[in-house]
Formats: sequence, structure tokens, C-alpha cells
Amino acid sequence: MVLLIISVIVLLFIAWILFVPFRLYIDTTINQYYFEWLGLIKVNFIPDEVEIFFIKIKVPFYHFDIYPIRKLIVEEIEKEEKKTEKNKLNHEEPGKKKKRRIRRINKKEVRKLKLFSKLGWRVFKSLRLKKFDVDIDTGDVIHNAWLIPVFVQFNGRNVNFRVNYQGVVSIVLIIENSIFRFLVILMKFLYLNRRELKKL
Repeated sequence: MVLLIISVIVLLFIAWILFVPFRLYIDTTINQYYFEWLGLIKVNFIPDEVEIFFIKIKVPFYHFDIYPIRKLIVEEIEKEEKKTEKNKLNHEEPGKKKKRRIRRINKKEVRKLKLFSKLGWRVFKSLRLKKFDVDIDTGDVIHNAWLIPVFVQFNGRNVNFRVNYQGVVSIVLIIENSIFRFLVILMKFLYLNRRELKKL
């Protein structure tokens, strides 16, 4: 009985992971930008005046911050210092650059690139567009008037393009997908392209 309960719990947890959606959310009106896998992880991209932006990662019972711009600056400084030291050891001029050999791309790499771009396109098409709102003001009354009939053609169930005359430019984008949908696409891709994959 205990084993049955444990098995059911494990199966429910696996099903939950497979079917629970992960979401990309962008809203420039309130400066909210995040990626969320419901109940598991949330990655917030938070604008900051000093750091430009930083990343706040939340997982169950824990959260931490990452400062990518600061890290890039530190890494760039370290690289420059290493280059300077290397030039001193090799007695090279700081501005002098070594000639780089141009690597030729072979047919195998081209086939690989085509296959993975095909997979990437299928994954992109599997994304569910939940909301896409664009509110724009070009700053020109005539241009705004031209955009109105164009936007009407694009508007649909989850898509809403608007023109305003208040100088507001905003975007709201919500995209969802799930591990299950991704796995289905991956299995189909591997099956349909099995011959090409064997050649790689």
C-alpha cells in the first residue's frame, strides 16, 4: 500500500513537471521581465540605474541575485591584465595582433547547422502566444493614421496593436510552452531526420 502511494506521488510529480507550463513575461509598462516555470523557478530581470539590470532567481525556499554586467566588466579587466602580462613575457607590442587562420566550414558542419536550425524553428513554432499587446505613438499624427489600418490587419485573439497620441510606447508579451510539447517535437524530429543524423 505504501509503495502504491509512493508510486502515485512520483507519477503525479513527473506528470506535473511534464505538463506545467513555463512562461516568458515582458511588460514594459510596469518594467516586469521574467521567465517562470510555475512552482519550480522564477528568473526576474530587474532594471537598475547602477547595474543596468540584475537577475533575481527564486526557487522553492531559496533566492539569490546575479549581477551579469558587473561580472562581464571584471572578466574584461582580468583579460586585459592577462594580455598585458603575456605581451611583456613575449616582448610583444601591446597593439600588435597575431594573424588568425580562417577556419573553413566543412559540409558536415553545414548539415549539422541546417538540422539544428530546423529543430530550433519547430521549437519556436510550438510556443503558445498568450498575449501580445503593442501600444505605440510615432510622434507624428500622419504616421499614426497610416498605422491604424495596418494594425487592424494584425489584430487577433491574443494580438492587439494600438496607436495612441499620448507619446506612449509599450509592449506586453506572454509566451508559454511545456516540457511535454518540447519532448514530442524532439521525438518527431529525431524520427523524421534519423537518416541525416546517422551521417553526422
